[in-house]
Amino acid sequence: MEQEQKNEGGAEIKEINITKSEFSGISESNSPTFYENQEKDRQNRRIKNLFSLAIILAGISVGSIFVDVVQFLTKSGYSARALKNAEVFESDGKTWVSYEDPILEIKVLGVNSDMLKECPKCDPTEILKWMKKFVPTMVAKEVDYDSAEGKQLVEKYGISSIPAFIFDEKVKDSSFYNEGGASSIFDEKDGKFVLNTSALGAPVGKYLKMPEISEDDKIFGNKDAALKVIIFGDFQCPYSKAFYEAAMKVFPDYKDKIAFVQKNLPLSFHSQARNAAMAALCAGKQGRYWEMANALYANQQTWGTGKDFTSFVPYAKQIGLNLEQFNQCGADADFKDKISTDENLAKEFGISGTPSGFIGESFVGGAMKEADIKKMLDDELAKISK
Repeated sequence: MEQEQKNEGGAEIKEINITKSEFSGISESNSPTFYENQEKDRQNRRIKNLFSLAIILAGISVGSIFVDVVQFLTKSGYSARALKNAEVFESDGKTWVSYEDPILEIKVLGVNSDMLKECPKCDPTEILKWMKKFVPTMVAKEVDYDSAEGKQLVEKYGISSIPAFIFDEKVKDSSFYNEGGASSIFDEKDGKFVLNTSALGAPVGKYLKMPEISEDDKIFGNKDAALKVIIFGDFQCPYSKAFYEAAMKVFPDYKDKIAFVQKNLPLSFHSQARNAAMAALCAGKQGRYWEMANALYANQQTWGTGKDFTSFVPYAKQIGLNLEQFNQCGADADFKDKISTDENLAKEFGISGTPSGFIGESFVGGAMKEADIKKMLDDELAKISK
């Protein structure tokens, strides 16, 4: 409030007094402070953001439904929602079928396009087409066996021929693997599954290595010869007999140029084949392997009706063996492991029938005529001499 006073000089002095209540009335008015305004702005922005998010989510939902409807009406595609419940659908002229099996990745070892001209059987196309019928979810990656990756795969998985097919571990979850005994045509190696193509009857395109002659193999000819002839035979097999008898009419003329070995592959449906292999090896223990082999093939039908190892005693006596040692060798099955080793080697090379094997680097299978054997020997020797 205002009051008038006079000072000692008589001059008037106007004093203005502002009471606390009047000051407080100014500072405590209803107008918002700066901080209140800031807080209100933040709340408004938060509300706007939430509202925008709600609009976006609603748009996505409506848009997804719209896409489903449009694609259904136009048949131009399928959304994930539609695919989830579809077992079969058409799109762009193709029919798509859903499978419960996982995607199976396969590495296919073969040759490059240039080598394919020299080795047409190395082309995996036909085998892949056939496999696709039974393994529709497979995805194949072709690898040149002579590339850095190819060489690593050959070494790691012991690949002996191409084309070769290496499946990933998911094959165990496929219906193909678990139905119809298909698991038996796979060899599990280091977490992967190598397809045994010979079990499918698929032709071999190219062998990457040859069977080796072991220390306990009996060799006809020159053990140091560059040309190796390795044949898997069954003494009770008529075709093995035909091949052997034709070969032994030719081989003596090449005795210094070849090393011939007959490895054992007794077939399961020949009841005496394993015993015959044992008899030949027991005779070999006394230095009479080839003499026993000749006797076994010559008398195949006679001992083939026998029941056990005793059926071979007459031939042991005929070629002058110590019968006590021969019989003891058979009773102890001294060469059981040797026969198993030969069988495993045959399996490694995809050989399941007799006679089968190699003359040099060329694969042979089935009975052959003398002239054909001679020609193959000459061709392989010519290759070596170049």
